[in-house]
Amino acid sequence: MPSFTSSIRKQLLHHLLANRSRPEGIVRHIRTLRRHDSRLQRVSDPVPESTASPVRPSTMRVAAVQMRICTVRSGRAYAELIYRLAARAACAGASVVAFPEYSGLPLVGLVPGIGRALAGASSLDEATAVAASGEPARPADLLAALSPYSQRVYTSVFSAVARELGVYIVTGTMVLHDETEGPAAMRHVGFVYGPTGDRLARYSKSHLMPSEAHWGFEPGRSIPTFNIGGVVAAAPVCMDATYFEPFRIARAAGVDIVIVPSANNEPYNVWYAMRGIWPRVQEAQMFGLSSCMVGTLAGMEFTGRSAIVCPIDISPGGDGVVAQASSHDDEEVVTADISLDALYAYRAANPLRFNPMLYSNYSVGLYAAARKYRTEAGNSHERSKNSGGSVRTSRRS
Repeated sequence: MPSFTSSIRKQLLHHLLANRSRPEGIVRHIRTLRRHDSRLQRVSDPVPESTASPVRPSTMRVAAVQMRICTVRSGRAYAELIYRLAARAACAGASVVAFPEYSGLPLVGLVPGIGRALAGASSLDEATAVAASGEPARPADLLAALSPYSQRVYTSVFSAVARELGVYIVTGTMVLHDETEGPAAMRHVGFVYGPTGDRLARYSKSHLMPSEAHWGFEPGRSIPTFNIGGVVAAAPVCMDATYFEPFRIARAAGVDIVIVPSANNEPYNVWYAMRGIWPRVQEAQMFGLSSCMVGTLAGMEFTGRSAIVCPIDISPGGDGVVAQASSHDDEEVVTADISLDALYAYRAANPLRFNPMLYSNYSVGLYAAARKYRTEAGNSHERSKNSGGSVRTSRRS
């Protein structure tokens, strides 16, 4: 990473990061954690799943992990963090475990000294500047330099944990150097692993926060679907839930459950939270898992109440909530059984009657107009700042 170190320091740092991210040691450590986990002593080793597509079950137990943000200094430490949370879900009987957005951010701690920079910084930009020794750099630059090592840890940990616990894991996201959706860029990327440890899917965040665009991230360009134990699922990420389009696309593709990793950087407010997954689930008639990041890092306060939600008419309390975390700022694992039979019966009794002819008359032109308006609004904002004026903007979780 030429913008951060001299050539000699670069070589030394490479060897240090390579050692801290060695997959073989990480996998062995996770096996040891599983073997000595007294909660699972009476549970037999996971049986490898058949390669044939499983039949849709009547019910499924799922878990949403509410994870506290932190930094780790090694792949082994990250393995312990992820195993501890996933094992709580597995011990509660969950077959699907969902982690939050930025679940890979703790891995920035692999960089020597950055933990202190993050702890004392008021923003991620400031922490990046400290890590770069005052040289011009954005958070995307730091994460890009770390990407070969952090991705190695991230994928090996989640694959091994899924295999050792015999569960499906939706990893949340890690900002990685990505070339799968166009030109190489830094994107929020997540993966889905099955009970055999095999990777089943990859997804990316398609709508960014303004701060993320400023940091140098790029949005994804697809809404992929995947099969988890016979149930078709998709994983829109955080800001994606502000827009109905990803959920409409998912429903049209046959999705029954949306898994939304989130990291809301704002004080908790129930009305802010209502802008996300809950209304989208009502519109699209699906089950939804919302897994939230909580805690504080580099001046960023993450809050949220992880939840399992569904259409109002099939929820136990008539409020569209199956289960929800009791806090918005503490670590929790939320588990619940969801009934796919109830969902299908509800859909049959309340069919969505889309009008494709109406949409086809407007969609392309509307999005082109929206792009033009956004460009003009951005130019107006810059002119206002340069002239000393102010432009009021809304916040978003």
